[in-house]
Amino acid sequence: MELSLENINLIPLLLKRIDELSMKLETSNTKRWLNVKEVAEYLGYSKDRIYKMKDEHFIEGVHFHNRTGKILFDRVAIDSWVVGKDDRETDYTQRQVVDNVLSSIKEI
Repeated sequence: MELSLENINLIPLLLKRIDELSMKLETSNTKRWLNVKEVAEYLGYSKDRIYKMKDEHFIEGVHFHNRTGKILFDRVAIDSWVVGKDDRETDYTQRQVVDNVLSSIKEI
């Protein structure tokens, strides 16, 4: 790789950008609770779209929590929702299995 002296003035800008990216990676990997703006950025939607999705798709207590007027989204639940997993479906399926086992025991 060849570095010309003409581009040496770009080094401070590159270092700043590396620091910014590093900070974003740190906060995105460790922060579980996201506000509306953060979940919009995380999913690549507008804040208005997030509010609409909250009303139509997200379940309070599963995907988000409303604490004293502030809506906080659970990143883990949002990730599960994005890949098509729903905790309610899992609970229902497990309940079905238990009910079926109990029903078969009763019949014996």
